[in-house]
Amino acid sequence: MGFIPVCPIRENNQCFAKKHNLSINQVPLWEISNLDSVKKLFKKNHDAHAIISCISSRTGVKKDTWDVDFALNMHLLNGAEFVGIKKFIYLSAICVQVPKLNFQYAKLAFEKNLENSKIDYTVIRPTAFFKSLSGQIKRIKQNKKFIVFDNGKKTKSKPISGEDLSKFIVSAINNKNMKNKIIPIGGPGPARTFKEFGELIFQISGLSPKYFYFPSFVFKILIYIMKPISLVSVKIDDKIEFLKIAHYYATESMLFWDEKKLEYSDYKTQEFGDQKIESYYESVINGELEFKSDPNQKIF
Repeated sequence: MGFIPVCPIRENNQCFAKKHNLSINQVPLWEISNLDSVKKLFKKNHDAHAIISCISSRTGVKKDTWDVDFALNMHLLNGAEFVGIKKFIYLSAICVQVPKLNFQYAKLAFEKNLENSKIDYTVIRPTAFFKSLSGQIKRIKQNKKFIVFDNGKKTKSKPISGEDLSKFIVSAINNKNMKNKIIPIGGPGPARTFKEFGELIFQISGLSPKYFYFPSFVFKILIYIMKPISLVSVKIDDKIEFLKIAHYYATESMLFWDEKKLEYSDYKTQEFGDQKIESYYESVINGELEFKSDPNQKIF
């Protein structure tokens, strides 16, 4: 599209530049937690056309989410306004439609500030990623049961690949139809239940499906038991947030939320791209693609 990307990295992540053979012009070092550092970098690249922010906390606990999802993105927004950058594209998440968790409220708070800024914006809310629905591949290859929540049919998603999502994000830079819009986006359908994703993995692995049905209310029981201790322990409070996140993903679909009908909608979830999750599963299972599972996503 004729754009030259500038990809700043943290000073403690210089190995990224070396691994990908990137020049220092493409990956200038900065400290994003310092607003002056952000302004300095943006001033150096004053002719930048747009900011694309995919910044998100890794843990989802209260402090991290407000320090990262909100505060760090606010530094980018303030820096962009400081030098007069005209466009800000923010990668949010589709789950903020029905907010119950700290990281969702932090993302929504930033979205609101972005909407109220003087910069043209596009907020992109993707559905589940391929990787986030692959945490149990190792279990199945070890001939273990696939864990589903309740009956495995309560939640649905139209997952989108990283490559397709990247193309969609870049397409927003000069697209007038995406200007000042909040856009939920999924990959090519159909929408599948969590159990159906398990069936796909079994089928591709050449194994007979077998499931362990985990009742989602167990998460709530654990939260109730731990709640009194959390009043005097930040560590326990963080563990409770993890349990809330697990319960949310076990019970809520990653699809467009129809406010009028108060339900998730398969057909109203916009689709983009042509990469399907079954091809991704095949690549991982056949060893053509390396998959590193997140410790927090082993049951998804």
